[in-house]
Order: sequence, then C-alpha cells, then structure tokens
Amino acid sequence: MAKITLKKDEIIHLGKLASMSLTDKEIKRFQKQLAETLDYVKNLQELNTDKVKPTDHTVESKNVFFEDGKENSRALTQEEALKNSKNKKNNYFVVKRIL
Repeated sequence: MAKITLKKDEIIHLGKLASMSLTDKEIKRFQKQLAETLDYVKNLQELNTDKVKPTDHTVESKNVFFEDGKENSRALTQEEALKNSKNKKNNYFVVKRIL
C-alpha cells in the first residue's frame, strides 16, 4: 500500500478551513500527523464489511417527538413537575440566586 503524502499547500488550505494560521514548524508536523492518520484510515478499506449494516450513529436512536396536533402524553403537567419541589412560588420553581 502506497504511503500518503500531503503537500504544504494542502495543509495550509486545511488550516484556513479551520481558521488557523500555521507556522512552518506546525505545517511540517501536521503533514506527518495527517499522513499517518490517512494511512491508518486507508487500512480500513482492507476489512470485509459486506455484512456490516451502514450507520450514522453508534447507538440506536429514535424519534422522541410527536406528530403535530396529537397530544403529548409523555409531558408532565405543571402540577406534576412541581409536585416534589420544596421551594415553589406562583407555580414556578424557586432557586437560589446565581449572581
């Protein structure tokens, strides 16, 4: 497998995309580090992923919203939300001043 090399102007371009101004020393360091990272990622192409289901999350996620016009049965009423509160006034939580 051929080793990936990045040109100085490619590193400068990536730096601009990240709103970073880079010194020559940083450019050389990032050339090496990013090339190593790309080489490592390229190794993943050798893996057989035929039976691996594509995903965009590492955990199963589901929609927790409800359709417009339907009642949200998961929401607490104001009374339920305040039920166990020790400090409340006029149907609001009372908390210590932060500032």
